[in-house]
Amino acid sequence: MKFKWDKKYLYWGATATIVLAITVLFNFLLNQNLALKNAFAKLFKVMLPITEGFVIAFLINPLMKWFETSVFAIFDKKSMDRPILPVWKQNLYRILSILFSYIVILILIAAFVIAVIPQITQSITNIYELFPVYKANFENWINSLIEKYPEISKYLKNVINENENVIEAWTDEKFMPWLSNLASSAPKFVYNLFSQLKNFLIGAVVSIYVLLKKEQFKGQGKKIVYSLFNVKNSNSIINNVRMAKDKFSGFIVGKLVDSLIIGFICFIGCSIMKIEYGVLLALIIGVTNIIPFFGPIIGAVPCVLLLLVVNPLHSLYFLIFVIILQILDGNVIGPKILGQSTGISSFWVIFAITLFGGLWGIPGMIIGVPLMAVIYALIQSGLDISLKNKDISPITENYINLDHIDTETGEYVEKELPSVIIAQKHEKSRENKRIKAELKEQKKKEKIEKKSNSDNK
Repeated sequence: MKFKWDKKYLYWGATATIVLAITVLFNFLLNQNLALKNAFAKLFKVMLPITEGFVIAFLINPLMKWFETSVFAIFDKKSMDRPILPVWKQNLYRILSILFSYIVILILIAAFVIAVIPQITQSITNIYELFPVYKANFENWINSLIEKYPEISKYLKNVINENENVIEAWTDEKFMPWLSNLASSAPKFVYNLFSQLKNFLIGAVVSIYVLLKKEQFKGQGKKIVYSLFNVKNSNSIINNVRMAKDKFSGFIVGKLVDSLIIGFICFIGCSIMKIEYGVLLALIIGVTNIIPFFGPIIGAVPCVLLLLVVNPLHSLYFLIFVIILQILDGNVIGPKILGQSTGISSFWVIFAITLFGGLWGIPGMIIGVPLMAVIYALIQSGLDISLKNKDISPITENYINLDHIDTETGEYVEKELPSVIIAQKHEKSRENKRIKAELKEQKKKEKIEKKSNSDNK
């Protein structure tokens, strides 16, 4: 099948090269030019409330849609059966849906602040104040292990003696000041949280306007796209934007709900097992669970280390509990909530977390998976279109065992797999043995017949 050159390939190649060059140049200027960098930083700071407003609207939109399409459908079935509701009723349902959504969100935030923040502050303070006691208990536990298992006591004593100065120095110079700063900064953190209330309130107001007029914003965006591109490309761009929105909303909102459930289950489990600092541990596990794949590991490590000092036996219980909880989340809770929201394999999940986490830190690890899902879907769509234009199958399974495509007939010629080749060799060997056995049997019969004929004569 001969490749046909088209000017559009040159056009798209040149366009991609120019866009890439502009991006690299912009990034270089932004990093090298301090004034330009400060200008963008100031612009970002000024626009932060607007950005927060769009983010809040994006997160609240699923809850608002649920109120609008499900709750009010129960109370007004006759109106919902109509193809188009009256404008006044649409506006009323939209306003009530936004109001109820914000009430639910505010109740959750208030419950978190009232129930969780004071306990976390108290837990951190207690850890700092009781750390010498925990340290002594931990040393006693080590000593009891040494007495119980004398065959390894010599080795453990050597390890402790060799690293005692290092451990003491690290505890005095690193860990204790860190705990002190953490304990003293907890109230400051709460204060700074409330000091950002201005930006949050402005963002909340912006989100209300965005949610109220979201159809108008969508219409204006589509109008701009159709004014800049031809109809075919505009349709493709709008479909891709819609796909990206579904990927991000499905993943992020679902992951937030999933992490909230995991944190709550972790708190219940810690309470039942009477593990110390259950609220703090549940918060760490719930927050880090937002990060796909590596989140549970990131959250479990500091929790287990903390409990190892506080109560070594509880650290073992907690580790087993977290492993069971993550298995439950990975196989039952997560798939039920998230479904197939990303549509990419585990390899690309790890790749996305590694790449975007390295570029943007924790935010990159969170948004990296849906972003990779969008990039993957766009590349796959482009490849499928290109293959269909060449009258070649876009189905991946057709290429797994492919050796080549016949240029004359377009037939897919598969290569012989090693297992098939081995099976064929075994079959051929068995056939050869069967033929030899038949020839041997035939010669034997011929000898018997000759002998019988000679005896008859």
